[in-house]
Amino acid sequence: MEPVIPAARRGRPASRLRGARWIAAATFVLVAGAAGAARVEPPVASQAAVPAPGAADSFPHARHTSVACLTCHATGSGHGRLTFEPPRGCAICHHQAPAPDKCGSCHRPADYGTPKQETVTITVPGQAPRPRTVAFLHEKHVSSSCVECHTTPVTLAPATEVVTCQACHTEHHAKAADCSSCHQLADPKVAHPLPDVTHQRCDACHTATTVAKLTPTRALCATCHAAKAKDHHDARECTVCHLLADPAAYRAKLLTPQPR
Repeated sequence: MEPVIPAARRGRPASRLRGARWIAAATFVLVAGAAGAARVEPPVASQAAVPAPGAADSFPHARHTSVACLTCHATGSGHGRLTFEPPRGCAICHHQAPAPDKCGSCHRPADYGTPKQETVTITVPGQAPRPRTVAFLHEKHVSSSCVECHTTPVTLAPATEVVTCQACHTEHHAKAADCSSCHQLADPKVAHPLPDVTHQRCDACHTATTVAKLTPTRALCATCHAAKAKDHHDARECTVCHLLADPAAYRAKLLTPQPR
């Protein structure tokens, strides 16, 4: 005979099972939520953090095919890196025995075609030295070879006396000199008040030995009158029309007449 179960105790195992399932489900939800809260998402890289692409390689490899790669590039952990610091590293090879006829193989006219502004110091007896900015042009020095001016070992930088123009132009009061290329006055009247007789007796203010070497050619006139001389009868000498004498004949009037 089977035992009789009271009505109050019927269904307890089922209800306990359902309760246990609810507890387990709730625990899972809490644990999962806590895990999600504790999890840290990896940072998203910003646009600023992304490295910019490297600059295009402008080195002319096609002109160096006769040189082994290992001459300039490292191997091993630093594979591909240069074994020297440019530009000095390049000069170690290219400037070992510089030859004037080889400079153009690397240096293009665009590299030296524009004027280079240089500051030189002008010294005149009886006057304080004054700095002056002049425009240096390679095209006006084509009669000289590159290595005449570029003498510094390895770098071939021009020497100090070359940069200041003193290496070649220490004595430049010659007839064929283009005075206005270096000497120009924005307003001639500032330094030259109107004298009693114009364009004569320059040695009253300037050194007589220097004035004696000058010839009043168009180039000398353009020192003060550059604006008027431009595109104004370029083939003629100024003195022929303005002073009624050719430059050689008028030259004597630049000096004060000596008493006899």
